[in-house]
Amino acid sequence: MNTNEREEIKKEFQLERVILFSDAVFAIIITIMVLEIKLPEGLRHASHEHLMEVFIDLLPKIGGYIFAFFITGMFWSKHLKIFSYLKDYTNTLIVLNLLFLFFISLFPFGISVMTETLNPRNYEGFYVYMVIVMLALFSQTLLTGYLVRNAQQLCINPGEIKTNLAWNAQRFNLFAIPVLFVLTFLGYYLKLNSQVLSYCFLAWAAIFGIIRKRLRPDKKAEGPLLARLFKSRKQKAIITVDNPSEQPPIN
Repeated sequence: MNTNEREEIKKEFQLERVILFSDAVFAIIITIMVLEIKLPEGLRHASHEHLMEVFIDLLPKIGGYIFAFFITGMFWSKHLKIFSYLKDYTNTLIVLNLLFLFFISLFPFGISVMTETLNPRNYEGFYVYMVIVMLALFSQTLLTGYLVRNAQQLCINPGEIKTNLAWNAQRFNLFAIPVLFVLTFLGYYLKLNSQVLSYCFLAWAAIFGIIRKRLRPDKKAEGPLLARLFKSRKQKAIITVDNPSEQPPIN
């Protein structure tokens, strides 16, 4: 085995360690979030009415966990896609990935704050969680942009990386997310009430979604994730019916 082969094997092993470390962070975060859903002690001899009250009190935490689980899953899916194009790494890539994982690691704190404080007159906990999500999205966009700019060195099929990662739509985050932060801080500085801030956030989210949809190069990728998944399964079923020869052999 020559020097070049040893260096390639070493490089692949180190890159695999980076990916495994990232996956472990995601797995630990999901585990920590679900551990927040627990019953108080001393319920062995509790009455039915008391148990029902306890379970009702747990509903916000369960709902928050479900919401956070799918958000975390979407970030992991995107991270998996980004790293599937890598053939090499740099120190800058490691730093950007650690920055992204840092914000992801704040998810359990954010979801805890949201579920413990959220009520019809208080949205501050929700804002805390959304700030963490937006920072994670911003750092992931920085990571994607670094890959696109250094595709020749870092990526497989560098000529396709910009399209495959939908960079034209992704880089809009670099403008839209700072705008959201500025508007949020202005809202707090002007002491706008929670309802007005909520309407402003919904307007920003609608505009953000519309512009990103228009910037996406692949029309097939438009629409909600679940809709795309069901559409993909439906198309596969149609292909199978139209072309029985493509069906796998029955043993």
